[in-house]
Amino acid sequence: MLKRLKSVIQQSTLLKVSSFNGLSVVIKMITGLGVSKLTAIYLGPQGIAILGNLRNVLEIFHKFSSGGLANAVVKYSAEHKSDPKAFSSFLSTLIWSGLVMCMLTMAVILVFSEFINTLIFGSRNFVSVIRLLAFVLPLHVINLYLISILQGFNEFSKVIKINIASHFLNIIAFALLVYWFNLEGALLTIVIVPSAMLIFTLYYVQSWFGAMTSFQWSRFSTPVLKNLGQYAFMTLISSLSFPLVFLGIRNLLIDTLGESNAGFWESTVRISSYYLLFILSLLNLFILPKMAEAQKPSEFRAIVFNFYKQILPFFVVGLILVYVLRDWIVTLVFTKDFLPAADLFFWQMLGDFFRVLAMVMVYQFHAKKMLWHYIITDLFLALSLFLSAIYLVPKIGLEGVVLGHALTYILYFFIILFIFRKSLIFYKR
Repeated sequence: MLKRLKSVIQQSTLLKVSSFNGLSVVIKMITGLGVSKLTAIYLGPQGIAILGNLRNVLEIFHKFSSGGLANAVVKYSAEHKSDPKAFSSFLSTLIWSGLVMCMLTMAVILVFSEFINTLIFGSRNFVSVIRLLAFVLPLHVINLYLISILQGFNEFSKVIKINIASHFLNIIAFALLVYWFNLEGALLTIVIVPSAMLIFTLYYVQSWFGAMTSFQWSRFSTPVLKNLGQYAFMTLISSLSFPLVFLGIRNLLIDTLGESNAGFWESTVRISSYYLLFILSLLNLFILPKMAEAQKPSEFRAIVFNFYKQILPFFVVGLILVYVLRDWIVTLVFTKDFLPAADLFFWQMLGDFFRVLAMVMVYQFHAKKMLWHYIITDLFLALSLFLSAIYLVPKIGLEGVVLGHALTYILYFFIILFIFRKSLIFYKR
């Protein structure tokens, strides 16, 4: 049985990447559980809600400072990896545009640091953390670009090794800084770790150092900038809308049900992010480059259905196990004080199932620059999540957030399926 399973894995590139990526995901889950446990013990539900706010705002600044170009870098690196001249033109334009976006984002953070502090922390004063973020952003951006280029070059094992190193660094830094500085230490970890990861990334790009340094300022390309601009527009819409939606939902819960209930919802979302790690990281690592290379509808169809056949059954079994063990998981990851979060699992997990069904198709929007499809469906998703929370929370309480999550993603899946119906349902050979 084991020999047969090993043979099947060796014959499938997707399963090969999945098995290696699984190690990274397991490590991230273990270290993430450690971070969550420390947060629960030292900071409580209120601290988890505050850290959630910082992560949402940090996501916005990450995307704006990098121009929202991570997926574009993967695509064009994959397309131009065998064409040094085209890659040099792409890299030169990327560095120019990234530098401008990064400087503008830094300026905004420094000028509006006190307003940003109030938005995230309310009456608490962590302005110094916000200003520190502005100065480390360039390191974040460089690290993001390098990892995306490695993905485009199909250097999956190197990307996974970098991710593994980041997981260990995160848990070590979090444990030390929370112990020494409490809440401020947790905030510093979130800000500092992504920039510190550049050390590991530089080590793993050594073999591609020649390609990475092939840029020339004179090779700035307006057509390339236009293509990057389309990707930036696509990504920045969702990069702004979703963090703001989650920030709005969390503040709605704080205002109507209190910080503790906001913390229970945040802990449910955190556990959801743990079991989604494998799927979403696999989509970023493997599916996007493959879709960027695919030229025919039949190739897109094969990628989607191979994912459904080879990966989805494992995901479903995992969801069932998580639901059955939900009380034990909540106590393990957090503390018994967080057990009310277990009541939110069913609707959260139902929504996550349909989210995964849709996401594997949605990556085609990035791969083929389906600009308006991506923007309209993402805005629908963000608005539906927010409006459903506004409508359902006053009526049924905290469960209204996750019920809205489930209903939104079910509808979202059918919208995405309708868009790709010709390639997936009515495809003719």
